[in-house]
Amino acid sequence: MNQKIIFNDDITYDNNQQGWIFSGLLSGERINILIKCTKHNVMSDALKFDLEEIVEEWLDDNEPLPESRIELYYK
Repeated sequence: MNQKIIFNDDITYDNNQQGWIFSGLLSGERINILIKCTKHNVMSDALKFDLEEIVEEWLDDNEPLPESRIELYYK
């Protein structure tokens, strides 16, 4: 797989936002990511892979704005 983004190892679950918050490097720029996910609030390797894959698929079709946060949903 050819990754467009390098994910940082800073993933945390935010109860207030009901989602996973983490960051990555895209073309040398830091981007922040929120994936809303109310059913899965315990991290596992499989969940982490799924969340990263969702972001990569989104990036295939979209370009994040500078200083913005990508917000996606995971069921």
